[in-house]
Amino acid sequence: MKKEEEFIDKNKLGLTGLVALVFGMMVGSGIFNIPQNMAVGAGLGAVLIGWAITATGMMLLVSTFKILSDRHPELNEGIYLYAEKGFGRFTGFNIAWGYWLCACFANVAYAVMLNDTFGAFFPSLLRHGWPTIIFCSSLIWIMYFLICSGMRTSSIIATGAAILKLSVIALIIILLALNIKYKTLTADIWCLGERIGGITSQVKSTMLVTLWCFIGIEGAVVMSGRARRQSDVGKAGVLGFLAAWILYVLVSVFCFGIMSRAQMAGLEDPSVAYALRSICGEWAYWLVIIAVIISITGGWFAWTIVTAEQPYSAARHGIFPKWLLKKDGSDSLQRALLASSIIMQTFLFLALMAEDVYLYALNITGLMVLPAYLFSGLFLLKIAKKDYKNHLLANHAKRGLIYSICIGVGCTIFCIWMLYAAGLGLLLQAILFYLLGLPLYRRPKNKDLRSNR
Repeated sequence: MKKEEEFIDKNKLGLTGLVALVFGMMVGSGIFNIPQNMAVGAGLGAVLIGWAITATGMMLLVSTFKILSDRHPELNEGIYLYAEKGFGRFTGFNIAWGYWLCACFANVAYAVMLNDTFGAFFPSLLRHGWPTIIFCSSLIWIMYFLICSGMRTSSIIATGAAILKLSVIALIIILLALNIKYKTLTADIWCLGERIGGITSQVKSTMLVTLWCFIGIEGAVVMSGRARRQSDVGKAGVLGFLAAWILYVLVSVFCFGIMSRAQMAGLEDPSVAYALRSICGEWAYWLVIIAVIISITGGWFAWTIVTAEQPYSAARHGIFPKWLLKKDGSDSLQRALLASSIIMQTFLFLALMAEDVYLYALNITGLMVLPAYLFSGLFLLKIAKKDYKNHLLANHAKRGLIYSICIGVGCTIFCIWMLYAAGLGLLLQAILFYLLGLPLYRRPKNKDLRSNR
């Protein structure tokens, strides 16, 4: 029995593995194109405000997940369970479906960025035609077979890629810091004389970009069912977020000291490579190209694990079709991963029709995850309301109740603001993607279905 427990323990994720997973999900392709994505619609002042708003919102979100994981440790297989527990089976299904699509869309965004990176070697890939379809499709199915080799193998690769990625990003930040020009950094911080709108408009333009950077902050919660210790789940979310936020802010701000906003807005993907080439030469450009390949590989592994885990978990809870439950001998969730790969392949064709393929994939991915975050905040408020009705009035209970209410309200307001900032066009597209999942919904055949968990 002891040997069996040790075997199971080794095949689960410790704190380092969870932090690497969260970090890998958040720091993928985004950090290497953050200068151009931000500069398209905002100056340095608005970018700093955007990062501050996002940091506040994401800390509220991290705190929400931590409180919920402490209060309901049994809900350890995905954030959609918070929506189901608080608002019913149908709501849980929709959140599970939306989050699954979000994870799949994130992988397509990675594929597009990797395609554009390899465009440095094969320029035909930059035209986003049939060569891109063949290249990205090959990546999707190669990753499918690699992940099928097992969770343990995938975790080792994700951890190794995270360490290499962190080292290279640190070097990039040092190079940017050494070449900052103070006059360039402080020139026209608000860019009010340019045709990108006022400060509010500029800040709104950064919101989905910053949200994209931190999609995956819930990764430890999603994978908490495979965590060695539940106490590591909250720690992993906080540590992963802080590391990612610092890196994103430094890269985006330092690049404003290298070139003007208009120059950055016109850069190709990955924009950090072109920014460094302008100050350090060709070797820096190729350094970033290699870093992007390493970074996206790690991020893709992390997200592909989630694309398999999410539908499998939902099927096990009776929300998704039962055929997703079958696993291969190495417990790599083969059928769920196959379904995810098919969704990625389909979305790839749709994304390639957009004018800016990567930015479109980035924006729609950010929008698809927001309902999951919103209902987590609402569930926390529902728990606080229940505690109040139960008269938990001891001093420590009062403090905990007030804290939960503040976190829940803040998280909910942040998510609503992000939905508003996205704009009506993207919002309607996201609603359409959610509606596509309705045919998969099945009402429970009896009232005891959920008791089988």
